[in-house]
Amino acid sequence: MKQALRALAVLLGLAVLLLLARRFHALSLVARGAELARTAGPLGVLAVALAVIGGTLALLPMVPLVMACGWIYGMPGAALSLPAATASAAIAFAIGRALGHKRLQGALGTRPRLRALAELAEKGGLVTVLLLRISPLLPFTPSNAVLGMTSLRPRDLVLGTFLGILPGGLLYTAVGALLPDAAALERGEAPSGPFWAMLVVGAVALAVMGAAAGRKLRQVGHSS
Repeated sequence: MKQALRALAVLLGLAVLLLLARRFHALSLVARGAELARTAGPLGVLAVALAVIGGTLALLPMVPLVMACGWIYGMPGAALSLPAATASAAIAFAIGRALGHKRLQGALGTRPRLRALAELAEKGGLVTVLLLRISPLLPFTPSNAVLGMTSLRPRDLVLGTFLGILPGGLLYTAVGALLPDAAALERGEAPSGPFWAMLVVGAVALAVMGAAAGRKLRQVGHSS
């Protein structure tokens, strides 16, 4: 049920973002920024990658950022957004590690979700990170910081993050590539039927995967 609610929240959130962008005439600015990124070559790619890293560290939802990369660059945008999101995870992990294990211990007594995440990281390592990316207990950046306070190895965080976000990242990149350009959206043209169909089917598929990952996480948590 929680995974279905998350999928519904993603769909509603994207619809609200489109409506707000049209309401406040922001799409023309977005279009100019996207075109500038496309024509700037490597500098544009770097700027978009930094925007994804900065956005996720600032607690912005990852899905719209990944979709934006698909909108700007098409499917090759996945080769930009997924490494950028993984780099963001590594940065938050490093910050958590710098804060130290003692800070985590102080929070575990009053925050059961943090305690559960820390225990899973200690038991499962790479597998835990992979499952957490599919069925998150906490938002992306806070969970990375918490994982940094545990004894989890950095390579497990990086590899588990990349593999875990890969299916959803490819899906939402493809969905973003189906969006019409900003000028069309500002004229009131709705995204095409294939856009909504892929978005709904993909959200349902990811919800099913998330539910399965959640069950596996509980198994990891109950194992010795």
